Amino acid sequence: MCLRRAPHCEMEYSGPKYARLEFERRFLLRDIPDLSEIGFRTIDDLYLDGTRLRLRKITCQHRDTQYKLCKKYAGDGSRPLALVNIYLTSQEYAVLCALTGKAVRKRRYDIIPSTLCIDVFEDHLAGLVLGELELESAIALDAFTPPPWIGRDVSHDPFFAGGNLASIDADQLVAKLLSLQSGA
Repeated sequence: MCLRRAPHCEMEYSGPKYARLEFERRFLLRDIPDLSEIGFRTIDDLYLDGTRLRLRKITCQHRDTQYKLCKKYAGDGSRPLALVNIYLTSQEYAVLCALTGKAVRKRRYDIIPSTLCIDVFEDHLAGLVLGELELESAIALDAFTPPPWIGRDVSHDPFFAGGNLASIDADQLVAKLLSLQSGA
């Protein structure tokens, strides 16, 4: 690891050499806007057991499927996450898919392309809908005025991290959402 000035970042950053910084926030939604006219892509994530690695398959409605192997390096709350992606062929993806892990499937709708999306989860997470905001810097993230249908910020709640969501069951999800509604 080296110390360097991170692109679009107000601070020095010590992290993996080829990592991209990720300035993002996650939200529960107050209301779900009409998504019927918005294209989506299906995302299948496999969080590989015993690692911080995520295998991802992105199936677009009218384009090729993409495959990635991703590793996220956690920030400390004041620093952004660092992310490294390796793009894979379908054959490489198939080999890595044989590894054990926990899966998450969601449909991602781009509300503002490359900035604001809505993730509608499926399978054991059916009923969970999150908004995700990603911008180029912490300053831009803080200055963003979210639409009125954006609700509670869950960015720093580890329950809503992808690897954790892959590990929970439907009852745990319902209990968490109910506890947030009641203010607990």
